[in-house]
Amino acid sequence: MGKSKNHTESRIWKPLRTCGSSIFRLRNLAALLAAAAVFCGALWAGTALDRERSVQEEVASQVIRFHVLAESDRHPDQQIKLQVRDRLLEKMSVWLEETETLEETRECLNSHLEELTREAEAAVREAGGTAGVTVEMTRENFPVRVYGQYRFPAGEYETLRVKIGSGGGHNWWCLIFPSLCFQNSLRPVISRDGERKLKYVLSDEAYDSILQKEKVSIGFLWF
Repeated sequence: MGKSKNHTESRIWKPLRTCGSSIFRLRNLAALLAAAAVFCGALWAGTALDRERSVQEEVASQVIRFHVLAESDRHPDQQIKLQVRDRLLEKMSVWLEETETLEETRECLNSHLEELTREAEAAVREAGGTAGVTVEMTRENFPVRVYGQYRFPAGEYETLRVKIGSGGGHNWWCLIFPSLCFQNSLRPVISRDGERKLKYVLSDEAYDSILQKEKVSIGFLWF
């Protein structure tokens, strides 16, 4: 009688133990798959970051940005910023007309820093401002910015920086090499010559990476 009872219990518990073991294995499998997904996601994110960093470093090594920082966000100071921008772009367009390379552009700008400062200060005074102006070649960290049909990665870039007063207001920027500064900041259209020069100084991979092929986003070049 006891033997029959034990046999009956065995028949009942064996499937239950098998079922429990299967559930345990399924849970382990699910955990392994989840861990693999996390690992693959981290690996992909790391690879994407490395690619972005590599593109940024290449782009940064081939361009010079022009950055004008306003005294404040007050309307008069923002207007002064734009007048300084226009005056300096007009001057630089003449000086840089014969430059072809990054090195030539850098040398030209460095040789005209004092004159650029005087011109900027004159523009401020003519607009009724009293703030001082600092003009220098430096390196600046920029966030991600869409510039015409191009998306420039966040990072450090060589920059001709014009700071009006404390430079605490919304500011304006463009690429001075290759020469991509828009003729009209409210209707930003990059010239074909500017596009050609940018493509020439970058590898195909870097150029394709920053070119917004599917969606062109055009906005104000200030932040």
